[in-house]
Formats: sequence, structure tokens, C-alpha cells
Amino acid sequence: MMQNEHGVKLTVWLSTYNQAPYVAQALDSILMQKTDFPFEIIAADDCSTDGTQKVILEYRERFPDKIIPYFTNPNVGGCRKLTGCIDAGLFRGDYISFLEGDDYWLEENRLQVLVDFLEAHPTFSRVSHRRLVIDENGKKKGYDTSKNVLNRPFYIENLLRGELYSDFGSVFRNYYKEAGNKYHPLYYASRNVCDFQDMFITQDFGPVYVMDRVFGVYRSRSVAGATNYNSITSQSNRCKENIRLARAVEQFYDGKYDLSPMILHNQKRLIAEAVQTGNKELLDSAREYVPPKTMQCIAPELLYLARRGHRAEDICFMKDQLLPEEKQGLYMSTVAYGLRRAWWKLRKYRPNEKLRGYVRNV
Repeated sequence: MMQNEHGVKLTVWLSTYNQAPYVAQALDSILMQKTDFPFEIIAADDCSTDGTQKVILEYRERFPDKIIPYFTNPNVGGCRKLTGCIDAGLFRGDYISFLEGDDYWLEENRLQVLVDFLEAHPTFSRVSHRRLVIDENGKKKGYDTSKNVLNRPFYIENLLRGELYSDFGSVFRNYYKEAGNKYHPLYYASRNVCDFQDMFITQDFGPVYVMDRVFGVYRSRSVAGATNYNSITSQSNRCKENIRLARAVEQFYDGKYDLSPMILHNQKRLIAEAVQTGNKELLDSAREYVPPKTMQCIAPELLYLARRGHRAEDICFMKDQLLPEEKQGLYMSTVAYGLRRAWWKLRKYRPNEKLRGYVRNV
């Protein structure tokens, strides 16, 4: 297997933030890899305060030729940490693999199998695999990859249909060497979410292949007081971030992708949460993401469902909070939505709520 001028075939980017109880397991799962090529680890920590950096430096002492610490100060978020490593030229390998500091890999041949696949299949930009999902107590919760994408190529159309593969459970060709900072605007669209943008960027270089192999574990934690993304991000803020990311992708690709279904889905969830909790402040903050014209589309559906569910408080709250222009034609729009629902039921049709968008002919 040929090596590049740096003598490194693959770079592992270990992303950490306040993950001291888990990072040793993550590092051990990387260091146990048996390969016929050299690889190195960028241990990128975002100004942790819980001793994560101490663990990394202890491993650096033991494996000085393998581990490169990269510590930010101040805390900049996962996406700026990634672009900082790109700008510093730290991704020296021909291939890259990401790992979060509270996750870990399974099987000592993971890297070898995935790199061998890409070496043998030059048209693919990335190869992914399934990851076992566990909670904070180690209880199994399933897998993080759609079953119908296994053992086949994954194209942009799969992503826009709402199908998923594990972005962080993959190895991909180092397109940073060619692209440089070209994709930084996409990463800057979020503080901590990078995988959504990666799924679009990857498709610029070829399809993804998704193996039916379980090569990793994803620790899905949502715990009060924890600092991981799931713990610190409410559903409403997650919806807002999804809307920002979708709009950033549309803008970056100059209209090539129409992500309006994804945007509308998150707008509905955002307004529904405000209505169901009677939270006027949340509804007011949502108006930045839900213009009156869109609210005219969302309100009839929510009113219809509230009436079906006999939730009089939700109905009163909505009618009190809607702006005059949002109330225009509301009664007829609600009746029309009810008729559509009846037609869908008759035809046994279910709208695809997971739909993300379409490729436009541009």
C-alpha cells in the first residue's frame, strides 16, 4: 500500500469536550487497530474543564509518535475546531476517520477493512458502517443507520429522501487536501453540528458505500448537567439549528438542493412545541424562523389536530397568539386540511415527514 509524502496513510480526528470518563476507551479503541499502513491521531479538545486534556496528554506521553494534541482556547465549538485543524494542515493522511470522545470502535481490523474497500473501489468517496447505539447506562438502543441503505451505494437522493448512514462511523478520502477552506462556510453555519454538512460535501466527490458491519458504538446521552450536544440542546433549539443548516446548504450550493421539506418539518415542530406548552416566549422567538406566510400553512394543521385531540387550551393559545395576517382564511384552510387528511386516509397515503428535499434542475 502506497504512503504519501508524510508517511501517514490515515488521520484519525478524535473530537473531545468534557469527556474525561470516556476518552481513554475511545483512544484505546483507536490504538488497538492493526493495519498494514501507518496512521496518526489528532486529539482535538475544545477547552475541556473536566480533565479530558490531562488524559490526552498522558496518552501522548505513552504514544508520542501516534498522538498529536490540538487544544483550543477559548471554547470555539466543534465546527470551528474542525476548520482550525484543516487550516493548520493537520489532516495529513490520504484517508480520514472521525470519532467522538465518548464513542468507541469495535474490532481491531476496522480501519484496515474500510481503507481496503476504498483502495479497491476508487469511485466511492466514503465507506460507512453500522454503529450500535447505547444510552448513558450502556443499555442498547438499536443502530444508527437506515436498514435499507446497507450493502449498497448511498447517493444524494438517498439523503434527500430522509435515509441516513453514520457519518462519524466511516472512513473517507481526504478531500480537504483538494478543497482547502472551500467548505468552511458550511461548517460555520453551526457551532457543533458537522455531520449534516459532511453528507452533502462528500457527495461532491462520489457516492458512499454503507457496509452491514457493526464496527463502532455511539453513546447517545441526554443527561441533566452533561455538556454533550444532546444534553445541552433543547428540541426547539435543535429545530432552529436544522433550519439554519438547511438554508446554509441551499445558499452554498446556489439553489441546487431544495430543502424546503426539511425546513417546513422543523418549523412545524418548533411551533407545535410552543403551542403544546403554551409558551409565548418560544412562539415569539420562533417567528425569526417561521414567517407569517409559512405560519398560514402550519396553523390549520395544528388547529385541526388540536380539535381532533380535544385540546381546547392549544386552540385558544393559537388564536390568541396568531398575527392578523396569519389568521386570514384560517377557517377555510383548516377545513381544507381536514378534507386532505380524509383523502389521505381513504387512499392509505402517508406524507413522508422524513423527506429532506430535492435536487433541482439548475
